[in-house]
Amino acid sequence: MKKDLCLLIILGVILTLSSLEIIDTKGISHYYDNAELYKKEMQEIKTTREKDGTVRLNTWQGFRFDIWLKQQKLGDFATIRLESSDRYQVTLEKAEFDSLESYIVTGQDGVPFEENMLRLIFPALREMQWIKGLERVVLENFQPLIRPRRFYLMQEALKKYPLQQDPKPFVKTQGWFLSDILMDLSEAEEKQVILYSRDGLKQHLTYPLHLEGAILEKTAEGHYNLKSPQIPGGMWMKDVIYLQCDNYALISDDAINQFIPLAKTLHWETTQEMQFRIVFEDGEEVMNFTDALAEPQVFKGALFIELF
Repeated sequence: MKKDLCLLIILGVILTLSSLEIIDTKGISHYYDNAELYKKEMQEIKTTREKDGTVRLNTWQGFRFDIWLKQQKLGDFATIRLESSDRYQVTLEKAEFDSLESYIVTGQDGVPFEENMLRLIFPALREMQWIKGLERVVLENFQPLIRPRRFYLMQEALKKYPLQQDPKPFVKTQGWFLSDILMDLSEAEEKQVILYSRDGLKQHLTYPLHLEGAILEKTAEGHYNLKSPQIPGGMWMKDVIYLQCDNYALISDDAINQFIPLAKTLHWETTQEMQFRIVFEDGEEVMNFTDALAEPQVFKGALFIELF
């Protein structure tokens, strides 16, 4: 029995490594075997690129990705994020993506690529917006909230809530009921919640519609995972580093130095003139936005942080 389970796990890992993963707006992963993509009918695509003063003409073998994606009927989306195996990312608004031709290419100038090295090219865009080693496509229908009025450090903030052992309906785990946390962050009956994970996934969910009975699971590694009985398991998020409810947010202590990319991802307006107000039990400190992020240790022990 254990041997069969191990074989299934190994098979699943192999399938994941040799497949293109597309995550729809509900957070569900769909896998497309690279070997099957290589068998599709190919066409030739010619591109002209200038590099170091030299014009290069290339001929690629591939198929229209934008047309193929529509055929998969994975639902509408607002933005599309394309990720390579080494985590290079390109994000496009749907309107821009729809205005462009894009191709998954499996070979260049008659030479096929390795099976796990799919490329995605946009002939009308610069090469920096092409993806080499396409591994994951994330379709997002994300609606941002305004920048939080106040930030609390997640590890310290969670200490005030009881850590539950096997919180129903979950077993063999421990965590905090999300409702306890959200009640302190917002008095609204229906609460808007944004979650962001360390690997760059983000979700805008509503309590109680999506999050009634949800927990923030504490892992053995000290990470925080979202689990909710109201949404499919594919929407459960691993390693949550940011949680916002209406005007207040929890941010992981070790994610402070990611504040600038986080602000960009969540569509906040920031300027170099902005300042942090860092409030401690025995006083406070005001620091320039960029200066504070260059010294993230200044946030240690803070009761809360404000950005103005």
